[in-house]
Amino acid sequence: MVKRVSLIFIFLFFASFTFSQVKSKVSVDSTNYLVGDYINYLVELSAPKNVEFFFPAIKDSLNKLDLVEQLPLQKKEENGKNIFLYHFILAGFDSGAATIPSYLIPYKTKNDTAFSTIATDSINLVIHTLPVDTTKEARDIKEPIVIPFNWLQLLLWILGIALVVALFYFVYKKYFKRKEHDEQIIEIQVPPYDIALNALGELEAKKLWQSGKVKEYHTEITEIIRTYFEKRFSLPALELTTDETLEVLKHKSETAGIIPLTKEFLQNADMVKFAKFVPLNEINEAMIKQARQIVTVTIPISKPEQNGEEQHV
Repeated sequence: MVKRVSLIFIFLFFASFTFSQVKSKVSVDSTNYLVGDYINYLVELSAPKNVEFFFPAIKDSLNKLDLVEQLPLQKKEENGKNIFLYHFILAGFDSGAATIPSYLIPYKTKNDTAFSTIATDSINLVIHTLPVDTTKEARDIKEPIVIPFNWLQLLLWILGIALVVALFYFVYKKYFKRKEHDEQIIEIQVPPYDIALNALGELEAKKLWQSGKVKEYHTEITEIIRTYFEKRFSLPALELTTDETLEVLKHKSETAGIIPLTKEFLQNADMVKFAKFVPLNEINEAMIKQARQIVTVTIPISKPEQNGEEQHV
């Protein structure tokens, strides 16, 4: 029991000794500042080498003062102790009395879980503005300088602007305008029979019915011919039934030679598309020949006019 009491006494003695060795000191470079002046606030902590400090954040406790910058911590050894120097730059933007408050700095010895604290001293400051003599009227520090108008400089500016505009116009006319003219696309009207014959050639190259796509083949070939009828004879063939299409074609003088052929062509296609008729290969081959014949028979015949130009009929 006596031994335990002795150990506790020794621990308290060293703790008290360590506490007496931890000191704090605060300082500023003045106690009177103008609004916006920088305030150099220094906190110096000294302690034995086995002491660690845990400096708190002071920004929220400054009240009327603002924290402008916290400089890097400086550390040095002096008389067997560690000296820690914390340097803060503060500023006040409201005139009147201001206080840097006292706050607690936690610390502990190494290999120890218990924390102790040391309190800093508070510092009172005065923030004031420059005195203003309200009895005197406001005036300029120096009389305004009157600069005489320089007509020559104005003329040079006008000539320079005119030269730049003329140069830009010359470059635009010589290069950009010519480029626009060269890039104009001349729209060429392709006759409907050429469009139809080209489409039939592309369809034949796909070999749809040869690969088992019979219905797609008949659908596409009839759309080519119906589109040709729309452009060649100005009728809505894509929206008309086979009978309606044939009835309209009968009233066109240019279609007299294709009515029976067109009827067989469209009816075969309708049977495949709507009646699920499976045509023979000979019929599939005949469809492309009939389509080409419908187009070639209705190609307008050119005849010369009196002025030497050709006219399609």
